[in-house]
Amino acid sequence: MNKKITIAQIGLGNWGKNLFKNFSLLSDCQMKYGCDLDPEIIEAYTRDYPQARFTNNYEQVLADPAVEAIVVATPAPAHFKLAKMALEKGKHVFVEKPITLDVGHADELVNLAKKVNKKLMVGHLLLYQPAITRLKKIVQNGDLGNVYYLYTQRLNLGKVRNTENAMWSLAPHDISVVLHLLGKSPVSVSALGAAYVQNDIEDVVFISIRFDSGEIANVHVSWLDPTKTRKTIVVGSKKMAVFDEVNDNTLSLFDRGADHQSNGKVNLRSGNAEIVKDIAKEAPLKLECQHFIDCITKNQEPLSNGQNGLEVLKVLAAADRSLKNGGKNELL
Repeated sequence: MNKKITIAQIGLGNWGKNLFKNFSLLSDCQMKYGCDLDPEIIEAYTRDYPQARFTNNYEQVLADPAVEAIVVATPAPAHFKLAKMALEKGKHVFVEKPITLDVGHADELVNLAKKVNKKLMVGHLLLYQPAITRLKKIVQNGDLGNVYYLYTQRLNLGKVRNTENAMWSLAPHDISVVLHLLGKSPVSVSALGAAYVQNDIEDVVFISIRFDSGEIANVHVSWLDPTKTRKTIVVGSKKMAVFDEVNDNTLSLFDRGADHQSNGKVNLRSGNAEIVKDIAKEAPLKLECQHFIDCITKNQEPLSNGQNGLEVLKVLAAADRSLKNGGKNELL
């Protein structure tokens, strides 16, 4: 029987409860500790997970030599401090997105993880969505031809936050997908947005991302929209693809496009649309948690490793600068 990886989680509220539940269900890991500052949360977890220990003292958790890995699911401002402490204690680290709020801090974590030879993984959940995995293969195989452009939409009415704008709350998901699908780093970023509900907290943001080989991407996020929309659209020279999270995670391929003829005319192709079949129905969060454990036990590099998290943060930081400067183009 394989040895179980002993894990502790710091941060048990909101998204943290989903992480704790999914790690607890894995057969090859043991959740030894849960840590949170809210006594009501501690009381609830103590009742629901009698096999684990719960505390508000994260230093006690980090000091336990039996703990091999730390899951950091606190609000983002605490990510850097806790992840750094965990790595310095020789623990593998899973940190929720964004990796940190500062590019320099993220770079420090990436280098520290290499120095201590521990895994650093960032919770970019959509990279573990089976339909996105298939879409990545479709792009890599050239089934779409040359990628012209792609865009994402993450829209809904709510949840309106008062500690971060819609970009920092929602865009990390889609930026991670854009970088993953294209497999390259962008050269420039610009962003425009507006705050309507609360002063200086943008409710809607449009991010434009450019790549050196000509591709462009647009990320549209809003919590002030009449309909719930979560789509990724990739337009290529041969075909086009649409991933629709809201519509049962459907991935569709469209044999459509435009070809410039030698006589100067443009020929439009309006071929069939097909839904990509035999895509696994496994839950992305379960796959993400299992991937972290597998990377530890098999000594593999995580798909969403620290460097990946750093690249996403660089785009976010550039978009943030652009947003504050009226949409000025920011070079990377």
